[in-house]
Amino acid sequence: MKTSLFIFNSNMKKFIKKLFLIVLTVLLLLTTVNYFGDAARLFDSNYEIKMASIIRQGYNVTNISNFNERLFQKEIIKNLKVNPDILVLGSSRSMLINSDYFEEEQFFNSSVSGASIEDIIGIYQLYIDNDKLPEKIILCIDPWIFNENNGQKRWQSLQLEYYKFKGEERIIENSLNIDKYFQIFSLSYFQGSLKNLFKVIFGENYPVATKNKENENATILIDGSYVYSKIKRECSEKLTERISKQYVNDEIYSIEQFENISEKIRNSFSLLIKDIKSKDIEIAFFLPPYYPSVYNVIREDYTMVDMVEVYIIEYAKTNNIKVYGSFNPININLNESYFYDGMHCKESGIKKILNSKM
Repeated sequence: MKTSLFIFNSNMKKFIKKLFLIVLTVLLLLTTVNYFGDAARLFDSNYEIKMASIIRQGYNVTNISNFNERLFQKEIIKNLKVNPDILVLGSSRSMLINSDYFEEEQFFNSSVSGASIEDIIGIYQLYIDNDKLPEKIILCIDPWIFNENNGQKRWQSLQLEYYKFKGEERIIENSLNIDKYFQIFSLSYFQGSLKNLFKVIFGENYPVATKNKENENATILIDGSYVYSKIKRECSEKLTERISKQYVNDEIYSIEQFENISEKIRNSFSLLIKDIKSKDIEIAFFLPPYYPSVYNVIREDYTMVDMVEVYIIEYAKTNNIKVYGSFNPININLNESYFYDGMHCKESGIKKILNSKM
């Protein structure tokens, strides 16, 4: 009996030891791939600095992906050599506005994907802090900036600047920095990081300087504007239509649970506009359109979007502000050929919008 018990205990110890080694090996593999593959660049704090350095040297930057656009704005704004004559603030829907539309004027585009009112205010504060305020601001108005349920959280990289503008003293928590370290043990993060690891190994994972505006991969130009990848630029109208149909089959970006124009956000918006005008900065509103069939769905099922446009037009009239564009493509004579997808207008459409106003 004792012999059997001894054998059992011995086997159990061997099993536990093997199990421990297996678990340790798996954890080591998981954390190594997640840290060095780093699919979302959570652990590469120098990536945005490298990008800004390339632009500072007078080159466009390509081969870019999964970077923190807000941190990039911090880096690029503090190193601007001159104050812009014209500055664009907004979301990815205004990123394609570039200096070609404004001859003989210093131009910069500081749009970030999914911009909320907090993003816009935070980036505006960066221009104040760095004494780089422009003569004119083109402010992209997306309907979701007035939706408290828009789900946007990326602005928290700019929370210090946002609360500074608002005159609110807040203890800035480092929750995002804590959260990212949980990803080092994530199996889902492992899948993306494993694919990216091969790019890291072969040196294909870093921003590249170029004089070309159009490249194989997405590119940020020296004026801060964005150029899509070759695949996106060459997307057929038929594929664009299919992508746009898929866009409305899912939850529509940041306008779900849009029940009213938030009074809190409206106050923040008014505070921003008043501050801009108090500094004698000219301002214009840019309302980017949706793809025609997408807008038809929005008009029926998301009525607050049209209410935002009505509010902006009335606000602009009251405050003597020019308005370019409309969420409704019919209002500005844009058909399906002017779009990359369900919510992003092509450069040709943007040019047409900026050459007229409502």
